[in-house]
Amino acid sequence: MKKELLHLKIFQVVVDGILILAAFALAYFLRIGFILSTEFSFSNYMLIAGITTPITLLYMFFIRAYKLSQRVISWRHLQRLTFVALENVFVFMILYYFTFQEFFSRLILIYVFLFTLLFTHLWHIVFRWILKKASSHEIGVYRTLIIGTNRPAEAIIRMLITEKSHIKPVAAINAHGGNKKVIAGVPVVGKMNLFEKTIADHDIDIIIQVDHLEQSINIINYALANNIEYIMPPELLGIFQGYQNLDEIEGMPFLKVQKNKKWWQSIW
Repeated sequence: MKKELLHLKIFQVVVDGILILAAFALAYFLRIGFILSTEFSFSNYMLIAGITTPITLLYMFFIRAYKLSQRVISWRHLQRLTFVALENVFVFMILYYFTFQEFFSRLILIYVFLFTLLFTHLWHIVFRWILKKASSHEIGVYRTLIIGTNRPAEAIIRMLITEKSHIKPVAAINAHGGNKKVIAGVPVVGKMNLFEKTIADHDIDIIIQVDHLEQSINIINYALANNIEYIMPPELLGIFQGYQNLDEIEGMPFLKVQKNKKWWQSIW
């Protein structure tokens, strides 16, 4: 990961931790009142909250809630954060009961769940906006070469530029030649004979191949030899319909294609 993106991600995690602690504190004062109760110790309560928060942040990494290129305004990401909020409550509840045995109010746990979900979701939306602003100022971007100038390639280029993605197309290659010189502001530099020169001239970090399947082996071997990330959409293999994702069968990765994906299939 780029150094600038790593710093931004660390910032995101730190703010997440602060917001989770804020959710605990707000839940306490909303239920008890804005006073410190002698019956239900705030210090004991926040002690367990402080132990729970790092565990919750670690759980976020396990479920890939910090994945860089995901859509945060989506049902999938909301699912992730819902599981995070539930885990946060369960871990806190178990730790508190084992440590202090008695708990003052179950309503606090509901508040903690709701505030954790609300705060983290809003913050992730704001952070996505920060990432887009950073990308528009060339901060932490991955300079990307697009192999192909067909319609899927044009769609990918326009999508990445419109979304202000950290994956930024800076050049395109058309092995078959043609009249296209520019796609959405991205220059078409020529044919595959300029492949290595283009990578050197544009300091390429990622290669996205959207055409010229016959060149795949050579492109992949070059990417591996030069520590460049290689991405290929499933359309290049002739998979144009349905839903595609990577799945595992007994630990071995497979590309799975489904005609229609039901909402519950996002859960398991």
